[in-house]
Amino acid sequence: MKTYDLIIIGAGPAGISAGIYAKNFGLDCLIIGENVGGLINSAYKVENYPGIFNITGKELSDKFEEHRKHLDISLRKERVEKIKKEEFFEIKTDVGDYRAKSITLTLGTETKKLEIKNIEKFEGKGVSYCSGDCVLIFENKIVAIIGGANAAVMGATMLAEKAKKVYLIYRKDKLRADAIWTERIEKIKNVEIIYNANVIEAKGGDWLEEIVLDNGKSLKVDGLIIEAGGAPNTDLIKSLGIKTNEYGYIEVDRNQATNIEGVFAAGDITTGSNNFRQIITACSEGAIAALGALNYLNKK
Repeated sequence: MKTYDLIIIGAGPAGISAGIYAKNFGLDCLIIGENVGGLINSAYKVENYPGIFNITGKELSDKFEEHRKHLDISLRKERVEKIKKEEFFEIKTDVGDYRAKSITLTLGTETKKLEIKNIEKFEGKGVSYCSGDCVLIFENKIVAIIGGANAAVMGATMLAEKAKKVYLIYRKDKLRADAIWTERIEKIKNVEIIYNANVIEAKGGDWLEEIVLDNGKSLKVDGLIIEAGGAPNTDLIKSLGIKTNEYGYIEVDRNQATNIEGVFAAGDITTGSNNFRQIITACSEGAIAALGALNYLNKK
């Protein structure tokens, strides 16, 4: 079996950036990830990536992928099922087995699910966890979005272009999205922001028809999108003994190194960058992780 210098697990901005820098450093590297581009594929617009603006998340993701292909960085679209460390790191996927001298984890986060009565009954039947896929589904219809950060506000902005009515429901009294998005959403006439409220129940027949809030109100809707933030994808690495904080994010040092020798981590899954989880910080951490892997391998 071939032994790579570095295997990067995850193919989002952090993973692709780590691959680009590892390639430039002359490392024999491989990226393994099911979802190339990661969560940015569902971003409505990216307005804060230097030098590239007025672009969708999918378009930016495509540019990352073009860069990877230009540098001929190997990528396997596979699901990693197990990682173990013996003499080398052994990675088992749903397709095959791989081996590396070092690994970088860029597993990202997954959407949080909320405790809402009957919610599972309507998943795929009016309930979704990604606003980016729902624009045409809810054209001329009424839809509600849960959340107050960038993903939720951007989603509401996007849906408002096609939907008849959009409710933005947030549990606090002030949105926490970037100012540019907060200012935009407040000017859109067919968006109603409901503060200090939580959805507690979903109702309907074969399709979602109504949601109940904890403020005593009920809303007739054709759809509900949950954009309530993310949780780190760390189940895969528990067997390695990697240290995480109380919320499950991987603790890293200034080299993006974990407490396990030869294991680095980058992107939304880490405690790095002052917990500022953005595309640009993911890319930065990916680059630093590649440098950390280079320095680690040079010392061996």
